[in-house]
Amino acid sequence: LLVSVRRVAPRFSIPPSNHEVMPGGSVNLTCVAVGAPMPYVKWMAGVEELTKEDEMPVGRNVLELNNIVQSANYTCVAISSLGMIEATAQITVKALPKPPTEPLVTETTATSVTLTWDSGNSDPISYYIIQYKPKSLEGQFQEVDGVATTRYSIGGLSPFSEYEFRVIAVNNIGRGPPSELVEARTGEQAPSSPPLKVQARMLSASTMLVQWEQPEEPNGQIRGYRVYYTTDPHLPLSMWQKHNTDDSHLTTVGSLITGTTYSIRVLAFTSVGDGPPSDIIQVKTQQGVPAQPADFQAEAESDTRILLTWLPASQERITKYELLYWEGEDGAQV
Repeated sequence: LLVSVRRVAPRFSIPPSNHEVMPGGSVNLTCVAVGAPMPYVKWMAGVEELTKEDEMPVGRNVLELNNIVQSANYTCVAISSLGMIEATAQITVKALPKPPTEPLVTETTATSVTLTWDSGNSDPISYYIIQYKPKSLEGQFQEVDGVATTRYSIGGLSPFSEYEFRVIAVNNIGRGPPSELVEARTGEQAPSSPPLKVQARMLSASTMLVQWEQPEEPNGQIRGYRVYYTTDPHLPLSMWQKHNTDDSHLTTVGSLITGTTYSIRVLAFTSVGDGPPSDIIQVKTQQGVPAQPADFQAEAESDTRILLTWLPASQERITKYELLYWEGEDGAQV
């Protein structure tokens, strides 16, 4: 009896596949080869034999890799009397991205800051995350997600405020550690609120003291205040009398008309411009002692009659005049 045996060179029915792993990860590489006769299967790393010759399995070999810390290539070799074949699997250690480098503030406005940075990574980055918060506040950062470029402007910030910024790179594994912090102060703006607690009181018949507190939203360094006052509050503010002062919180205003009600408003200003004026408050000046009548003259109309004339004191409400006179140079008062 004659039996014919078919002989087949080795081939891979399940070749080894490539894998991406995290640092310290594990993976099993499976390699299956067939043929007639069935081939032996071994693993190699470069020229290093990973399978002992006396332990070489037939047809199937599984390579267990643990605590992988660097990328490497592993080769599956199938050997029979009809030949030798090999296939290589690439193991890539896919790490989280490194922190971006050299974050810089390139531009500031009153409400925005523009940042630039370097990727700091040779491998592709999916996107960046910008984190920021006011420097004076503890707690969590606010985030801008999905930034695709290495330059970005963050808006909606408060004027004349210090902020801290940092950048995070993200790849298909996840987000990496943040960059170094970079600080920036936004620019000034005109105040967006009026001075607080405006008060006025009379120091004398024609001088008042006006005092106030700083605006809640100064938006910059207060350079000074403008005190507006008028006897006619229906006039536009530009037609009111104005008294400028430095960044102190009180001032005196003199030369007022006695017995008159004044309306008062105060605003703060920065180097950028004026803020809104405060609500109207009113104060009434006291009735003062009238000044001496001016241009007092006497004219004889007859032997027994003299005409007296004078100019009234300006801007004073005179209710009556008292006349004092004497007879002769040394006469008694009448």
